[in-house]
Amino acid sequence: MNNNQVKDEILLIREMIEKTKRNHAESWKFFLSWGILVILGIIGMYALVFFKKFNLIWLNWFTFMGIGVIIQVFFIVKQEQSQEVKTYVHNAVAHLGFACGMAFMFTGFILPLLKIYSYGVIPIMVSVIAGVIIFTFGGIYEWNFLKLCGVIWWLGALGMVFVHWHYRTLIVAPLIIIGYLVPGFILHARYKKSKQENVK
Repeated sequence: MNNNQVKDEILLIREMIEKTKRNHAESWKFFLSWGILVILGIIGMYALVFFKKFNLIWLNWFTFMGIGVIIQVFFIVKQEQSQEVKTYVHNAVAHLGFACGMAFMFTGFILPLLKIYSYGVIPIMVSVIAGVIIFTFGGIYEWNFLKLCGVIWWLGALGMVFVHWHYRTLIVAPLIIIGYLVPGFILHARYKKSKQENVK
């Protein structure tokens, strides 16, 4: 291998690292959009409970989660169009996001509708899966704060066991703030910083 080949390989590695950093920073959209939608879903659910419109709770969650899926698909398509080369990190994150998204759908909608378990178990199951996706993102991105957020989700799921099922969804709200919104704002700041550096 001559010097030119070595230089080319080093440039390629640097380019891949930069793309990974950009993908990492751009995931703020995922964290903020889902975080905000789940918070709105919780508010909507308790508003319906307050007004005793229990039959509309499913529609409430289906609406907000449906909006989330549409937004997510839009982000993915846009990112796919802007990327010439897919990195390993990009593929890993995409597969993890899809797998956990399916798990959310099964545990939050399909299995309760089939009466496999009661509705009160949903927040616990969802929190366990949220811990998996956040902790694994932290591992992929080599970001310890995100791993800690994943652990907090698991501790929250454990804590819900000792809370009356009527109030378990309320515990999800602070978990969303810690585990989705805070990382989302941090990543957004990093994204803006990286764009400013690219302009220079």
